[in-house]
Amino acid sequence: MGEPEEKKDDLKETAQGKKKVSLAKEIWEWVYTLAIAVAIALLIKGFIFDIVRVDGSSMFPTLVDNDRLIVTKLGYTPEQGDIIILDSEYKNREEYYDELAEEKGKDELSVIDKLLAQSDMPSDLQKKYYVKRIIAMPGQTVDLVDGKVYVDGELLDEPYYDGTTYSIDTTVEYPITVDEDCVFVMGDNRAHSKDSRSSELGQVPFKAILGKSQIRIWPLTDIGVTR
Repeated sequence: MGEPEEKKDDLKETAQGKKKVSLAKEIWEWVYTLAIAVAIALLIKGFIFDIVRVDGSSMFPTLVDNDRLIVTKLGYTPEQGDIIILDSEYKNREEYYDELAEEKGKDELSVIDKLLAQSDMPSDLQKKYYVKRIIAMPGQTVDLVDGKVYVDGELLDEPYYDGTTYSIDTTVEYPITVDEDCVFVMGDNRAHSKDSRSSELGQVPFKAILGKSQIRIWPLTDIGVTR
């Protein structure tokens, strides 16, 4: 004898129910896996390394427009001669935060306050990254004499550049002693580089440094370590 129709319907509904639960579980596992992957990617990008694109010619001939670089962040300590990626608007943005804190009657803004303030922040204070080379470290003295760069009275050895280096801002006087927790930077293309020789950028705080350029990965014909 065959099974009663009522029992067959119950079995069919049970199978459909299990199928729906299985599908829902599979979707949840995919969503969970994707969320974990995104979180890991953001952590890597935020704290370990990033890939950046060179925009402009300020580091020519070492780097050229549209080069892609791997930049390391985790545990990086700035050193003289390093090619770094820096946030050119860091100091201006910190001044903006200080003004907001004063308006609110606070000594300084919290991390959350700064995040909330970004929605109303002027567009020219948003992060803008430059690629430059560290010329001098905190406490060192930079001087420009007859188109040459001197650090602590010694002619700087610059195998990456054989041209002349002059002041680009009459308001900046030499010699300059680099402040604590700051670096003095220049582009390798000295005639076409806005760098620490300009009062607009000036000395770069350690906190404005994204990381060090390690490897050029594009174009494929020029893959290699950046120096």
